[in-house]
Amino acid sequence: MNSAALPLAARYQKRPLGHFYALLAVLLAVLAALGAAEWDWAALTDSERRAQAAARIGAWLAAFARPDLSAAFVAHAWELTLQTLSAAILGTALAVLLAWPLAMGASRAVCVGEERDAGRSAHWWPWLRPWLRHFPLRSPSALLCAACRLLQDILRAVPDFVWAIILVAMIGLGPLTGALALALNITGILAKVYSELWDGVDESRYAQVRSLGGGRIATFLYGIRPLASRNVLSFTLMRAECAIRNAAVIGAVGGGGLGAEIWYQVRFGAWDKVGTLILFTLLLTLAADLASNYVRRQLRGDAARSGAAPASCALPGSVGEATPRAAVQPSARAARPPLRPWLAAGFVALALSWSLWFMGWGNHAGEGGAPRNHLVPAAELFTGQAWENLRFFERLLKPELDLAAIGLGDPDKAAARAAQGKAVELFADYGVADFWRPAAWAAWQVELQKWFVWRVVESAAVPLAIAVIGTLLGVGGAILLTYPHSASFQLHAAQFTGESPAPWQRLLRALQLAAARASAVVARGVPEVMWAFLAIAFFGPGLVAGTLAIALHTLGVLTRVFGEAVDNQPLARFEPACGASRATTYASVAVPRVWRDWMTYAFFQFESNVRAAVVLGLIGVGGLGFQFSFNFEWFRFERAGTYLIMIILLTVLIDRSARLLKLSRVGR
Repeated sequence: MNSAALPLAARYQKRPLGHFYALLAVLLAVLAALGAAEWDWAALTDSERRAQAAARIGAWLAAFARPDLSAAFVAHAWELTLQTLSAAILGTALAVLLAWPLAMGASRAVCVGEERDAGRSAHWWPWLRPWLRHFPLRSPSALLCAACRLLQDILRAVPDFVWAIILVAMIGLGPLTGALALALNITGILAKVYSELWDGVDESRYAQVRSLGGGRIATFLYGIRPLASRNVLSFTLMRAECAIRNAAVIGAVGGGGLGAEIWYQVRFGAWDKVGTLILFTLLLTLAADLASNYVRRQLRGDAARSGAAPASCALPGSVGEATPRAAVQPSARAARPPLRPWLAAGFVALALSWSLWFMGWGNHAGEGGAPRNHLVPAAELFTGQAWENLRFFERLLKPELDLAAIGLGDPDKAAARAAQGKAVELFADYGVADFWRPAAWAAWQVELQKWFVWRVVESAAVPLAIAVIGTLLGVGGAILLTYPHSASFQLHAAQFTGESPAPWQRLLRALQLAAARASAVVARGVPEVMWAFLAIAFFGPGLVAGTLAIALHTLGVLTRVFGEAVDNQPLARFEPACGASRATTYASVAVPRVWRDWMTYAFFQFESNVRAAVVLGLIGVGGLGFQFSFNFEWFRFERAGTYLIMIILLTVLIDRSARLLKLSRVGR
């Protein structure tokens, strides 16, 4: 049908206002991040400091260039690598098992469904209908959905190093502590992403299951789940790889493995040994990347990559049309069957069995190289003693709110604070009507500084500023790197462009692909903490070092998931652009198809970067992480609890804002 014959409303679809609100929110966030925090660029602008920083970086690189490759230390590093791998596999497996039911409860499409009752209740007030969808008490299923979302927010908002600290008090040091800490944090992460991917599936694509009488569970199993399975699989495998790097961070607080040894050697300045350990971390990351790519490729079973002859394309300007790939050599599509699901399940079961065996009996962590059963402390979780140890943290549950500073709480304490001049008198000099005066804001800031809770809120500006700028830099770099990172456009482009590249062109594209993927592996393979150490050596402690560390790691993570989103598209979808160049097809066809996936991953990575920026506070970046750690180490648990609540609130507010503005895939 001619588009000119269509009604105007059918030809032009108005872009949702949430997209414009999202762009405005991003712009305001960038401006706030640049203005609300102090950015020290003296290491670049001052010649003396630049020379000193360059000397420190040179010393670092020289030490890393000469890693300790002695037989004894290499054997030790190999044992720690296996320990880290076993903890990551066990933690990820537990997280997947826990995340599925939690995500089903948090998914509005699965748990709440069509909400016919809510629609009828808003019959007389149609303007209430959009707001009722965000009201958790409208129905029991909506309340369950809200409760599951709150639980997943808490699980992922509490940093894994905090979970590790709590578990160390319960079951002691060891890789099992790291595995359980990872499992708790990753459960919240996977539950959020699974629920959003399921909610992002268009309802019309599984409407037939509903029309045949399928309930919510049947609609999920036979409609929603299969349609989102590729992205769910892709993110799960990527998260398993991230668990390896996270294990290198929580090792500092008792998680064992490579992380514990890295922190131990860092404290002694043994950079040659640190270089060896980071090299093993990178090799482990690369091995996990290759294994997950192979499993994903086999499970996908994409016929477009089976090696069959390319579809015939009409030349530019000709009247012919591209022949659909499904009509070309149908036998080639069945030439290489995909890996069967039971075989994939067997691979996962084998990896999990090895993890349990190694953690229990296959290691050499005991005296004289004897095995040490790290699984024994798990039994303590089912005894009263482990939970008795949690009494040490009871004061964390009694946060200091400093109500006396604002005239609330105990009247005697409030009167004493007022007598000492330490009470907040917000409108003593300026009233609400003076909000337009800069002097009023300065005076209000001075008064609010007297309230401890306000200082806690201010400390959140540091991780937010680092996450905002670092994520933007990482997203920009990932978008540029995705094109050479994509196998579809570097190795298989001839199947949808109709070109016949020369051997030297194929070699050049393969080298570009290898270089892009190697860069991404290094960027994400080195934990943010180690990137921060390197940046601190040049810029000194502060926001700049943390921002660069976040940007580099984000570049590596997003380049992979951006590239996978492109490569997950069947090549037949690019065939309508036959005759166009690779770059044109990429920009005009591939990017529009995967843009929603990219947006989902980018905003999720921003939330993850906020948590990472909190962790970076432990090594001198400042902000919430530093304040929590400082008060915790000095046994000021009430104040540490206040900072922990602020960490959780940050995650909850970011998640709810993203859902409300439709910054994620959730369109409900």
